[in-house]
Amino acid sequence: MNIARDFYLMNPGERIPTILEYTERFSVSRGIVQNAIRQLEEEGCISIEKRGVKGTFLREKDDKRLYAYTGWGSVTGTMPLPLSINLTSLATALGEQLEDAEFPFSFAYITGSERRLFALEQMMYDFIVVTRATALHYLDSCDFVRECITLSDCSYASDFVLYFLDRTKHEIEDGMRIAVDMNCRDQWELTQLLCRGKNVEFVPFPYISFENLVRKKVADCVVYRLLDIGTQRGSTTIQEADLHAEPIRVEGAFSSGDGRIPVVLVNRENYGMDRLLQRYIDPGRAGVIQQAVISGEKSYKLY
Repeated sequence: MNIARDFYLMNPGERIPTILEYTERFSVSRGIVQNAIRQLEEEGCISIEKRGVKGTFLREKDDKRLYAYTGWGSVTGTMPLPLSINLTSLATALGEQLEDAEFPFSFAYITGSERRLFALEQMMYDFIVVTRATALHYLDSCDFVRECITLSDCSYASDFVLYFLDRTKHEIEDGMRIAVDMNCRDQWELTQLLCRGKNVEFVPFPYISFENLVRKKVADCVVYRLLDIGTQRGSTTIQEADLHAEPIRVEGAFSSGDGRIPVVLVNRENYGMDRLLQRYIDPGRAGVIQQAVISGEKSYKLY
C-alpha cells in the first residue's frame, strides 16, 4: 500500500528508492518489498526500467490502477462549519482544487479544533484545517501531527474581539460571566489570558450558538470573531443585540496573523497524505479563488 502511494506520487522518469531504502523505511524484509513491486508490475500499475549503477526508474504508470492499491479511497478533510464568508470561500478554494484530482473528495464540517484534532488522531479524516496559532500548538504538543500546507494567501477568519452585552462595560471585571467554547482552542486561550487574575465564571457555550447567547443573556461578554456576527441571513446583528466590541490587547496572546492564517494538518501515520495534498493544493491559487468568492466574482461551492 505504501509503495503504491509512492509510485502514485512519482512522475515517469523518476528514480525509484532501492530495496534497501524501502526495507529501512518500512521495517520489512527485502522479500516483502520485492513482492510488492512485482505485484504492482504484474497488475499493470507500473513498468520500471533498470539502469545499472544509476538505479531503477519508473518508466510508466497507470494512476487509476495504482490508486486502488493505495488504500486512500475517498479523501475527506474537516474544517469549521462554513457560516462566515471567510470559511465559505476557504472551503471553495480548497475543494475546487481537489476536485481536479482523480479520487473522490469531500469535507466534513466540525466546529471546534479540539474535535477536529481528535478525529485526525483516530484517522477518521485525512486532514484538518485550523489556524496557524492552533497548528503551532498541536505541532508542539502532539507527536502524530504533521504540517502539510500553510495557506498564507488565505484568510481563516477575522480578528477576535471582546464583545460586551452591556455597552457601559469596557473590560472584564470580577464577578462577570464569560462565555467560552473549550473545544475552540484559539478562543479558549484568549479568554483565559484576558481573565488572568480575575474572579469570573466561565459559562460553556457552543461557538456557533451566539444567537442563543445574546437572546438568553447567559453571559456578560464573549471572545468572538469580529465579522462572524451578522453574516448569515436572519442572524442577530451587533446593533440589534446592542453589543459593543473592545480590541484584544493582552500579553502572551498569539499574533493577529497566526489567528487568521489557515493551516492544513495531517496524521504522520497516514503515509504520503501530505504529499498527495501538496500535489493538488497550491496556496497561491487558493488565495486567488478565495478572494474571487469574497468579491462576488465567483460563486461559492461546498463539498
